[in-house]
Parts: sequence; structure tokens; C-alpha cells
Amino acid sequence: MRTLGAVCLLLACSLLGSGRLHAESPSAVRSQGRWQAQLRADVVHLASDELRGRSVDDDAIHVAADYVAKRLVDSGLRTDLFQGSPFQQLEIPVGARAGAAERNFVRIFRSANAADDPASQRNPADSSTSDSSTSDSSTSDSSTSDSSASDPSTPEAIEIDESLSLGMNPMSIGAAKGDVSAELVFVGYGITADGLGYDDYAGIDVQDKIVAILRKEPGMDDANSRFEGTKTSPHAYFQTKIENAIRHGAAAVILINDPRSIEASVAEAEKKLTAELNRLEAVGEQFERLPEEAENIRATLQTRISGIESMIDGLRDDVEQRRLGVLQIAEAGGAVTVVASKRSDPPNPDPPNPDALESMGRESAATEKKSIPVVSLARDRFDFALQATTGFSLAEIESEIDATYQPHSMPLPGLIAHVSVELKSSNASTANVIGELQGRGHLAGETVVIGAHYDHVGMGGYGSLAPGTVAIHNGADDNASGTSAMLAAASLLVERLSELQSHRRVLFIGFTGEERGLVGSKYYVRHPRYPLDSTVAMINLDMVGRLHDNELTIYGTGTGDGFEQMVDGLNQSYQFNLMKVPSGYGPSDHQSFYEAGVPVLFFFTGLHNDYHRPSDDSDKIDYGGLTRITDMVSDVAFDLATREARPRYAETEKRVQIRRQLTAFMGVSLHDRADHVVISGLTSGGPAERMGLQPGDRLDRLGKKSVRTAVDVLDLLRHRSPGDALKVSLTRNGEPLEIEIRLDARPSG
Repeated sequence: MRTLGAVCLLLACSLLGSGRLHAESPSAVRSQGRWQAQLRADVVHLASDELRGRSVDDDAIHVAADYVAKRLVDSGLRTDLFQGSPFQQLEIPVGARAGAAERNFVRIFRSANAADDPASQRNPADSSTSDSSTSDSSTSDSSTSDSSASDPSTPEAIEIDESLSLGMNPMSIGAAKGDVSAELVFVGYGITADGLGYDDYAGIDVQDKIVAILRKEPGMDDANSRFEGTKTSPHAYFQTKIENAIRHGAAAVILINDPRSIEASVAEAEKKLTAELNRLEAVGEQFERLPEEAENIRATLQTRISGIESMIDGLRDDVEQRRLGVLQIAEAGGAVTVVASKRSDPPNPDPPNPDALESMGRESAATEKKSIPVVSLARDRFDFALQATTGFSLAEIESEIDATYQPHSMPLPGLIAHVSVELKSSNASTANVIGELQGRGHLAGETVVIGAHYDHVGMGGYGSLAPGTVAIHNGADDNASGTSAMLAAASLLVERLSELQSHRRVLFIGFTGEERGLVGSKYYVRHPRYPLDSTVAMINLDMVGRLHDNELTIYGTGTGDGFEQMVDGLNQSYQFNLMKVPSGYGPSDHQSFYEAGVPVLFFFTGLHNDYHRPSDDSDKIDYGGLTRITDMVSDVAFDLATREARPRYAETEKRVQIRRQLTAFMGVSLHDRADHVVISGLTSGGPAERMGLQPGDRLDRLGKKSVRTAVDVLDLLRHRSPGDALKVSLTRNGEPLEIEIRLDARPSG
């Protein structure tokens, strides 16, 4: 438990928003001058755009691994641990890839003798689902450059044949395998939102048919749109659309991309291509400067050049495919299935009415999960088929729906679609990066592990908390900060242990695949370099770069006997406001070791609003705080490496809540009384003062939560964001009052 003095110090900083308050020992100050520049250099490099977010399914992860390996060597560690290298190789599942080309295709055709049906001619301005009069159409050569008529003398003949290439992709959101040939129906945005008076499926029979669905939703540029204005509503989600198609009985889905998404996707792909072209030029110049006798380095660079050239070829194809509007295989997410017995409980917020449910095919097997093939087709290919059948373009129909909020779904008479998909699981080759500080004397046979994961979430997608964003997630705090601290601790411990006659070996591990489910650390504990029964402790460093309020959280203080006393004693030199959590569980690599019977300590400075977002950049790291944390970690590791008795493993509570940093600001200072908390001061112009709170007010409730101490207030604010409205129930001069305040962003500094 923290003392009242510590609580008051913390509240003075966090609630009033004053600057950092901490005392630094002379040794900590000296260390900052020595190591801070290297910590900064490591973070800046690992979190640079060059490494593209360090995703395990991107070749840049190998560049990051090479950097970590070089730094371990520079620290003086042994690295010939796995066939002469520091790399413990492993495979990580990263989703789906397309199978054979002949099993992945979209074909749309209409025979030459198919008569024009009035149902195929429909004016987009007609908001009803009834058919309008026939109108002839023709299509320019430019719009059919990749399509051919089965009979050139018959303009009504249509034949589109796209196998796995630039023009189509199977989508992992659909069934992994399937082959469907059926009538083709256009269902607009594929949305059923009865509560909003909008249903693309109204009056349209899609049972056992293939449906073509537009991306997004009506009125994306309309601030007054019934679909949450310009904000993307759940109705626009790929998952919602596919589930809705399944519930309406569709046999397969063809997704059609929208112009704005295509433009953004192309821009991002071109940015990646430009970056690789620049990298190729830089490596080429480096190669040219090398003397002929530098054979090994030249060979290494030539291999790198070949790899970059291969990547550039792939990126060029990617740019062209994105120009056509074809989505990437995993761009819509993982496979969607629907349980037939739950058709009346759709996931979107606007369930269909009970009458409509009766027409959705309740005869399906009551407990059977259903998924259907889903493909992405080039926008111009489908546009050609639509114009040849209806006389209207996708752009015209989209504009009309956006203007009127009236569906324009329609069957496409005579058109048959044949969709085939085959997806296979895909793995990425990656590695844990390990260096060893060898032990000495009678303790040499035991091991202390210091670990930090060096992977992140790449360009977004998997793991990103910025859905739909295609941008580099640099992961400066998560976890360039922890990796850099581990590397600096290695240098510190090599020096500190060099003159001792007896100490345990220390393994420094850069884990891969943490963002994919602790894959790297789980692999290590199944294949340890040294036995786990002789591994006395594991220290995990994850997100240690955003020290605020001098507040450092250490998880696992209950996993080994004496851990709490050890960190308290060492903290006398650093004076962190320590938040100690006994549990050894949690969503980071220490859990893998703890579940294998190893005591653990996990250092952490808290979640923040940049977590798993593109904004987690190196300029937001507190390098002074990171240096102090690194010093303390080296002290803890030194103690564990040199103490005679190894810590005894202890069971702890499995449930653990990951601590969040304060980002919201209330503008009060508080004083604890015997059984309640009162306001002792207000920040001038702050939220509390603006809304009339006064010194001496007793706080009773914040929102629905009762508060009795200043810590209660602090804990509640951790789960609020700037701009949130907060109802404050208080007592003033014996009278109850309720006042609503709107929280500000917490002042910096």
C-alpha cells in the first residue's frame, strides 16, 4: 500500500496537472548522462518508418531482428546460441493466403441469346424495387478492356473471367473453400437497418443466389446522415454485411470497393513503394562504396538488394491491384459464420422485424454454422456488367442512393456468376533474438531472463486500435521502449557482473510475435535454451517509455518470495511511485514464463491513447524516465543474479487489470477524511471550477461509482477520456447537489 503522502503527491500531480515530481539519486543522474543518448537512438531506430511497424508478416521484422542482434553483440554478450546465431527461428500463423489460381476465380456471363428483360432496366431515380421500362445501353471500349463479349455481334452478350491475378482476390472473411454458380443480384450496400428505415434486401429474393455488395454505407459525406453522420456506423462493417447476406440466404458475396477507399489505398501502397525504392537506392550506394576485397559484406548487401528488388516487384503489382479496387485477402477481417438457430439475433443494432424472419429460411439446420465464399472483384469489371445489364453505372447508382437514402437493389436477369475460392493458412518465419551473459562460479548453472518483445502491428489491421487506418504504427512505447531498456540493461549488467566470482547467467531475449498472442515467449518456454527448472526468474519490459506522475507499475510482486521487499528496497534510490500488483498473469510475455512455473516481474508505465495507433511515436517517449527505469531494472536483475537463494514460486490471482494512464483532467486537489473525501483546492479555469465546485465540497459519487478516498477518484479517472461528461454527486453545507462537468485533456509536463 502506498502511504497517504504518496497518494497526496500523486494527486497533486495528476488531478491538478502540475509537473513531474520525483527525487533522483546521484547514481541515477550519472546514469542518465551515460545511457540516455543510446536509449534514444535505439527507440528512434526501432520506431522509424523504415521498419514499417515491425509486423511479423513484413520483411522489415528481420531488419529489426538484425538490429537487436547487433546491439546484443555490441553489449558483449555471447550470441552463438542457435547454430552459431542469436536467432531462435519459429513460424507464426498470420492468416490466409490464396490457394491454386485455378481454384480462385470470378466469372460473370450472359449468353448471347438471353433476351433483355424489363427487370434489367431500371432508373436509379426510381426509389421503388419494381421494374421500369427497358432502355438500351452500350459500353465504351475503355470500360471493357479486360473483358470480352462471347459474341461480338450481340451487344447483350457478357463474359467476365477473372482468375487469381490483378482483378480479384478471395477474402478471408468468407469460407476457406467453396464453388458456387448462381444468379447474380445487386443489393446496393447490403444493409438491413429497419430502425433507420433502410433495407437493401427489401423485396429482393437472394436465396441461394450470389449478391454483389458495395463497400461503406449511404451518405458518408453527409453530416446529417441517418447512419451516424460522417462517422462510420456498424452497418458499414464488412462483418455486418457478410452476416446479413448469410441471414438472407445468399450463396456467395462479391464485394465492390468504393472510389474514396481505392484512392486512399493506392496512395498508401505508392508510399510503401517509394520507401522501398529509396531503400534500394541507399543500399545500392552503400554496396558501390565497398572495396572489392570486402567480399562478405558485399555478399550480404547483394542478398539484401535482391530481397528489396523482389519486394518492389510485389509492391508494384499491389499498387496496380489497388488501383482496380481489389481488396487484400485479409483486409475485411477473419471468417464470419452465422448459426442458423440465431437468425433472429443479428449482430447489428437494427434487427429485422419478425415477419421478415419467416422468409429467411428457418428450415436450415438449427445448430449448423454457415459461412459462404466472399471475393473482391475489380470495380470496373462489375461496373461493365452492371451497365451492360441496366444502362446505369455504379457511380450513378451510388450517387442516387446517397442523395435519397432509398435502396436501388435489383436482380440482374440473365447474368450468372460463378465464384470459386480456396484459401490456405499462411505462416511467417521470424525469430526470438537471444544473447547470453555467461554465469560464473557455483551459481553459473542457473538463469535469469530479461525479455522484451520487439514486434508491433505494422501498417495496422491486425491488432490496431485505429480500425480502417492504413498507416505505419511505429510502436515507440510498444515496444521499442522495452527493447531499448533491455539492450541498455545488458550493457550495464555486463559491467557490473564482470568482477564477481559467482553469479547466474542472464539471458536477454527479444521476443517476436507478442502481438500475435505471446507466440515467441510461448515458443521459448516450450524450447528453452536452458532448462526452465533452473530459470529462477523472468523480468519483462513492455511499454516502459511513458512515465507520468513518476508512477511505475510492477506486476508479479507476489510470484516469488521476497519480491515485494526487494523492489521496495531498491526503489529507495529512485523514489518512483510504485504500483505493485501481485499477479503474474497479464497480456504480455511474462505470463508465458509464469504459467511454466517461473517467478516473474513485469515493468510497465501504463496504457495511453496512442496505444496500438499510428501516433505512438518516438518523440513522445520520456527518455529521462526510461533511463531511470532501466537503472532500476538492472538493479533488480543484479540482485536476482547474485543472491544465494533463488526465489520460491508462488501462485497468484489470475484476474488482473492492466493499469491505464490518466489522460482526463478534473482540476481538483483532494483530502481524505475518516470516511469520505473532500475538495481542498481547484485549478483555476479547470473543469471543476468552471462548473461551480468549491473547496470543502464532499464528493459522494462520480457517475455511478461511490467514492470514499482520493484513490477512488484517481482510479475512476483512469477509465475516462478528455471530453467525457461526468456527473458529480456531492454534499455542500449538508445539502446534496449534482453537477455535471466535462473533463479536459490532462495538461502536459
